[in-house]
Amino acid sequence: MGVVVVNWNGWQDTLLCYDHIKRSSHRNWAFVVVDNDSADDSLKHLKVSDPRFHLIASPENLGFAGGCNLGIAEASKLGAEYIYLLNNDAFVTPDCLTELVEASAIQGDAAVLGTTIRYDYGNALQFWGSKTSPIFGLPLKFRSSEENYRRAEKFVESEFIIGASLFTTAKIFDAVGGFDERFFLNYEETDWCFRAKRLGFPSRVVKSALVHHKGGASIGDARGPLQTYFIRRNRVLFAEKNCAPHQFAMILCHQLGRSLALLLRFVFDHRLGSTNWRMVSKADFLATRDYVLRRFGDCPPLIRDMARDYRSVRYVPPGVSAAQAAGATQRTPT
Repeated sequence: MGVVVVNWNGWQDTLLCYDHIKRSSHRNWAFVVVDNDSADDSLKHLKVSDPRFHLIASPENLGFAGGCNLGIAEASKLGAEYIYLLNNDAFVTPDCLTELVEASAIQGDAAVLGTTIRYDYGNALQFWGSKTSPIFGLPLKFRSSEENYRRAEKFVESEFIIGASLFTTAKIFDAVGGFDERFFLNYEETDWCFRAKRLGFPSRVVKSALVHHKGGASIGDARGPLQTYFIRRNRVLFAEKNCAPHQFAMILCHQLGRSLALLLRFVFDHRLGSTNWRMVSKADFLATRDYVLRRFGDCPPLIRDMARDYRSVRYVPPGVSAAQAAGATQRTPT
């Protein structure tokens, strides 16, 4: 098995991720790290003396999509029969890899598999499957409902598998092809799963396989300008590729109308909105502009400048105290 992890200015989390892989009951794995041109001395810290640890230094930031493609190619060269994409801030439980391999065999190695993902603080559900909106054609994650989760079958049918923990065979990756690097970040795995499904490879979540995930450790607040830009731009690109024509038209019109309204408010009423609101609004508008102008791949430098200035407020799931959220990431690599 090739465990593929993309690192961008997050070597501490990457080493924690590696520590948890080392504790796995499944022992036949290689840990492939793609460093996306980090600026925090990641390459120095990620020189690990383990023959199963493979570090690839990309000379540029390829995003999650390009970084994964590079890592998948390396895992294939190493002869991996299975590929497991794992976020660098995601931590597997000891039996997770074994559960995935066994589940894949049960399904004839013909499915794309995901895991139950819980937040690393508070243990709330982050992902356990998805369905498609009948109106817009976009996939929607299941609600974080413990009751519904308990009632679900051991293999949960899903429209896509979140890229934080995506497992399948090397043969399926060969058949489907790599991630579309135009997405760069966000929606690349969703688009890939839809492509896989069209070739006859369904997506399913293995409930018994568990991963704990910090979430946003590298890319920041889900409501901040960086994620806003990629989600808004890439949602329309995803719809263009995968939704029915009338659904794509609705999504595009909604995004155009939203950006126009934000622009008018931004231009004509400087009194309204916080500094955060203005940065996010600008990111939303630039996402629409770049989709229309067919500018894909990485975001404009202005987006990253705004992301650095954004005053992030950490998301805390329902039922989790602020103290729990603040203290949950005190893990240290061994």
